[in-house]
Amino acid sequence: MKHTGERSAEQIRTEIAEEEAAEQGRSLPHWTEVSPKEKRLNDVLFERSTGRVHDLLEGLLSDQELHLYHSYGNAVSVRRLGYNDHGPVHARIVTYNALKLLRYLHDGGIETSLESEKVADFEASQVAVALGAFLHDCGMGVAREAHEWHSIHLADPFIQRYLEKLYPDDLALRVALRAMTHEVIVGHMAQVRIHSIEAGVVLVADGTDMSRGRSRIPQLLERDPVVGDMHRYSASSINRVDISAGENKPVRISVSMDHVTGLFQVEEVLMTKVKASPIMQHLEIAAAVADHPLRFYLS
Repeated sequence: MKHTGERSAEQIRTEIAEEEAAEQGRSLPHWTEVSPKEKRLNDVLFERSTGRVHDLLEGLLSDQELHLYHSYGNAVSVRRLGYNDHGPVHARIVTYNALKLLRYLHDGGIETSLESEKVADFEASQVAVALGAFLHDCGMGVAREAHEWHSIHLADPFIQRYLEKLYPDDLALRVALRAMTHEVIVGHMAQVRIHSIEAGVVLVADGTDMSRGRSRIPQLLERDPVVGDMHRYSASSINRVDISAGENKPVRISVSMDHVTGLFQVEEVLMTKVKASPIMQHLEIAAAVADHPLRFYLS
C-alpha cells in the first residue's frame, strides 16, 4: 500500500464530479447500475493494494452478486427509509478508509490482534479488515434494525469462498479469518462489544464516511420531515474527512465543515463509534468549522 500523496474519500468524490454530471438529470438512476463513483473507487483501491489484499479486492469489486446485494440494500436505505448511502460507494469508501487507518496504526508500531496473538501476519489482518469492511452493510436490504446480523448471514458464503481462494492450503487461518471477519461485521454499529484491533478499525472507518456526498440523493427526495433528518442535513455541512499520521498518536482524523451543524456528525456518529473501539487510545480527532481553530475531541 502506498503511503504518500493519498487522497481523502471526499477528494475522490470531487474528482469525479464531472463524471456525475450526466446523472444530474435523474436523481434516482436505476438501482442496479454501476456508478462512476464505484468505478473510480475501484481504481483507487486497486492502486493502493498489493498481494493477497489486491487479489481479494479484484474479486470483491467485480462480483456481480455482491454488487446487487449492496445496490438493493442502498435502494432500501435511501428510497424506502430516507437514510444516507449504505450501498456500493459506501462499502468502497469504508474499505479504503479502514485499510488506511490500519496502515497508519501499523506504521505507528501498533500490532493487529492477529499479529499480537501470534495467529497471523499483517497481510492477513488486512484481508479480514477488507472483507469485513466491504461486506458490513449488505444486510441493509433485509432490515435496518440488526442489519449487521443479516449482513453476516448474507455475507458468510462470500467470506468462505474468497478465503478458500486466498488460503487454499491453510484451514486454520481460514477459520481464524472467518471468525475475525464476522467480528468486524457484527461490531460496526457499536451495539456489540468488540475486542480486536481489526474490528475496531472498521468500526471507526464506518464513522468516517460522513461527508455531504453521502447524503446527496436522500436530500433530493421529496418527503415529509421524519426523525433522523438531522443525520442527512448535518452531513451536508461536512466538506471532507482526512485520515493522516497524528502528531501525538499514530492516527489523526480531521473533519472540515462549513457549519456547526456538522458537529452532530462528529459528536453523535463518529465519536460514538470511536468510544466503542479498541483503537480509541491511538487516535487524534479534530474538527474545523469554517475558518475557526481546530476543536480536538482526542489528542
